[in-house]
Amino acid sequence: MNAGAVPLLLLAGAIGFALAFQTMRAASLSAAAAITTALIMALAPIPQRFDQVITVGLLLSTLATAALVFLPANLRKLMVLAAAINGGAWMGAAASASSLKGELAAALPLTLLFIPGKWLTSRGYDIVIKVLSSWLVAIAALGMFVSLLPTPGYEADHME
Repeated sequence: MNAGAVPLLLLAGAIGFALAFQTMRAASLSAAAAITTALIMALAPIPQRFDQVITVGLLLSTLATAALVFLPANLRKLMVLAAAINGGAWMGAAASASSLKGELAAALPLTLLFIPGKWLTSRGYDIVIKVLSSWLVAIAALGMFVSLLPTPGYEADHME
């Protein structure tokens, strides 16, 4: 759950869902900002030793971005662009540190989920986006706790 493209896909999807409640212009600009930031960060030389920190950053950003859909519209409007840029930065950092540039290319189009999401919200089916976002919150929280807590058998314990 914490390896490969999964965290990138989760965060890109969360960005797309959060943008579904914005105007088409604001959502398009925010998605472009996320993609641009991700591509710029992917070119930065980030050492692989930061992989664990980046994974937690990806999952925490997924949790926060997906939770934006539950905020009132006036608060959400102010935070969505910042969340998109933040998400793009973490996705790019992950691609740089872990050599996941191909996976990044596969994940970035998910930021465009705001297009079908906008169709759903304009017809009064906001609940679909909110349920999907709540799943992303749960997955990100579980993934983050799994990466932070030692799992028996994967780390040395007092018996060894």
